[in-house]
Amino acid sequence: MEMKEVLKRFCLCPAPAGAESELYRTARQVMERFGSCKTDKRGNFICTKEGKGMHFLLDAHMDQIGLAVTAIEEGGFLKVGKVGGMDCRVAPASEVLVLGKEPVYGIVSAKPPHLVEESEKNKAAKWEDMAIDTGLTFEALQQKVSLGDKVVYQPYFGELLGDRVSATALDDRAGMAIIARVLELLEQADSQAKVSAVFSVGEEVAGKGADNAAFASQAEEAIVVDVSFASQKEVGGKHKNSTMPLGGGAFIGVAPILCRQVSDGLIDCARQHGINYQIEVMNGRTGTNADGIACAKYGTKTAMVSPPIRNMHTAVEVASLADLESCAALIAHYILSKEGK
Repeated sequence: MEMKEVLKRFCLCPAPAGAESELYRTARQVMERFGSCKTDKRGNFICTKEGKGMHFLLDAHMDQIGLAVTAIEEGGFLKVGKVGGMDCRVAPASEVLVLGKEPVYGIVSAKPPHLVEESEKNKAAKWEDMAIDTGLTFEALQQKVSLGDKVVYQPYFGELLGDRVSATALDDRAGMAIIARVLELLEQADSQAKVSAVFSVGEEVAGKGADNAAFASQAEEAIVVDVSFASQKEVGGKHKNSTMPLGGGAFIGVAPILCRQVSDGLIDCARQHGINYQIEVMNGRTGTNADGIACAKYGTKTAMVSPPIRNMHTAVEVASLADLESCAALIAHYILSKEGK
């Protein structure tokens, strides 16, 4: 499988929290070659690679940030509330897709700068002050859209120079693509490990789908693959001290809630196999599915491997394909190392 093509397929399929089922078919098409596929009662998609060796759980969340329709108004406008971390600063004039009875294209309304009051110029509009313009009549819109229907940024995937790509929902379709690549690498190495590959629901709204899957799997170790923050030049050319370069390799998480033994094992594998990596230090919880998985049932030894991305929670997130490949190679080598390979 080519990483870019798998990633593109995942990113172009809209699946906001609470409406992840749109992604099931694509996930099954990509993953069924590696093992048996199912969805559990919570809605998680799970591909199980059977094996006689150690049992690993690999998790990436399949849901993306979005909006929910809260009102249908005259003139073809929709009022919305956020589902997850939708950033109101970048929303005005954005293209969106309303997932109604049939998809409805729309634009988030934006006030022209000529009409902005002086008191508004340095303030981001609030979601309650914005609306989605669909161009439909009130009657036609009522036929297509219902209260509670989800809205996402218009699905997009583009290629930048070098190995860079830009897309909606790299958070966390990048993690899904990495896990698919891990299973391919394990297949090529004839691994005997058992792997439960979970594409979990509800992460963006603390829905804890991954907790349910971890409880049911009873895996011995878990590796969560979620995106993290790449360095991004700001005004004056400065970089945030808490971030690291895009293209610098896989982030390996170190945090109190994570298992240091597994994190150190990942670091050793990266060094042994010449895989580019960076250490991501978190002082407490990770803010990802790793927190719940580590505590599910009797607890699971849990680690994090993350590709860095830019512009997180926008319609134009940016990633390096080399970073995604580094993450996949690292996880595969770690699993193989447990088999003595």
